Amino acid sequence: MRKLIYGGKLVVAIAAAWAVGISLYIFFSPISGRGVRTGGIVGAPNAVVETFTTEQSWYEAQGLWGVFVLAIFAGLYLLAVRLAWRSHYIALAILSVVAVALSIIAGFSIGGAYLPAALGLFMGTLMLLSSRWLRSR
Repeated sequence: MRKLIYGGKLVVAIAAAWAVGISLYIFFSPISGRGVRTGGIVGAPNAVVETFTTEQSWYEAQGLWGVFVLAIFAGLYLLAVRLAWRSHYIALAILSVVAVALSIIAGFSIGGAYLPAALGLFMGTLMLLSSRWLRSR
């Protein structure tokens, strides 16, 4: 029984470490972008069309809102660790469902990177809830 509790808390902590690591990775990774630049009169025979590629930081590409989203994702998992260590398993269960839903909703941008953490959080929550259920029997 005690191993199940400690194992569940460990899985939640590993999920939080993954989420914080992914937030830092996304924040510090350069994002490449493409663009088109035109010169002269568009449609004229001497018009110049140039394509270019740029490297931007996460902040340059997404702005302050993008940094805020990364902080929300990381903070969500850090809150989950706190809830797990204080044995608030019902709140942890709600938070784990929210984390899975957010990862699926944001799946086409950054959510896919957080999906392993969300599933780990969900598994850890199930371990902790099952330990409580086994204890009550």
